[in-house]
Amino acid sequence: MKKKLIIGLGNPTKKYKYTRHNIGSLIVKKIILNYKIKKIFYNNFGNIYIKKNNKFKLFFLLSNLYINNIGLSVKYFLKKYKLTYNNLIIISDDIYLEFGKIKIKKKGGSGGHNGLKNIQQILKTKNYFRIKIGIGHNFNYGEQNKYVLSPMNKKELNIIYKIIYLKVYNIIKTL
Repeated sequence: MKKKLIIGLGNPTKKYKYTRHNIGSLIVKKIILNYKIKKIFYNNFGNIYIKKNNKFKLFFLLSNLYINNIGLSVKYFLKKYKLTYNNLIIISDDIYLEFGKIKIKKKGGSGGHNGLKNIQQILKTKNYFRIKIGIGHNFNYGEQNKYVLSPMNKKELNIIYKIIYLKVYNIIKTL
């Protein structure tokens, strides 16, 4: 049976809920809601939901920590559920991809993403799956932070909630 820990990167407060930086978290929340996945555990590090059948056991993490410290949540839950880095899938935003494009990587650098940097610092590895979701790069030089922390428009949210989350869920089941 395949076991995976899936984390959608995002910041936990309402202020950031619909921002581009929270696209990973929005996708995981949509999967949890759409497939009626049950919460099985929560603490200061985050909430864990589980989906299982004869082929797989998927643990979905919604972290209570901000993106810049999310590696602590990841490490805690990998240890709690006795999983290795090979069982880890991180869903994150990527400014180098056009909005809605999806890229899968098995290992590599952070691409400048502070959440991925923190995960790599804490876990001391770059060897885990990433599902990168394009948010585009419609910003002027030096305004990257402002852009990723700005809210998405209704059209973008509809694409996430009607198309992207389903594609991501199907990818997760194959990794």
